[in-house]
Amino acid sequence: MADDADAVTVVREVDDVETLKALSDPLRLAILRTMMSDVRAGHRVKDIARLLDQPPTRLYRHIKVLEAAGLIKVAQTRMVSGIQESQYQVAQFALRLSRDLLAAPGNAGDLADAFAATLNDFRDRLVRDIISGRFQPEAEAGAKPDPLGPMVVALDRRLTPERATEFRSRLGALMEEFNRPDDEEKAVVPVEFLMMFWAPKDPAE
Repeated sequence: MADDADAVTVVREVDDVETLKALSDPLRLAILRTMMSDVRAGHRVKDIARLLDQPPTRLYRHIKVLEAAGLIKVAQTRMVSGIQESQYQVAQFALRLSRDLLAAPGNAGDLADAFAATLNDFRDRLVRDIISGRFQPEAEAGAKPDPLGPMVVALDRRLTPERATEFRSRLGALMEEFNRPDDEEKAVVPVEFLMMFWAPKDPAE
């Protein structure tokens, strides 16, 4: 049995709490990220476990949670020594939280858990690459700066409503542009990117 392996949604809008909860576990995020390194491939649990240095038995429950949430799907099944083996595929290239989900006051705890898991997962990868020397490739003396060198920006300032709106809109458009899949044969540069934008508001407003 096989599903259409090319039927992958470009951007999945997360608009329900159950999917949000599925994204609130660091190991499930790591599984999803590992699979998204090749979005059209079928991934066996034992292969994902090897890449994450985890026992396969620890992953099965998390795989089922991701599948139930529609974040991954069975791409293919086959019989191996009388046992059915499944290969899984991600169901989207990128995820975006819906505005209604973000705005609902009753979702605050689940949102905090999901963001904490995301930030912890990103932090662990960032620290790994810094320590391993992959974060800042060494350039020879006199060489031009690496055009793919790290970019670190922290912004905490006040803008006019018009400029804040424009800033958010342009960030959104940029993400829409680069969320489209590249030619697989030429897509050889791994990119780590985390973007968050929010304009704090008084809860009383």
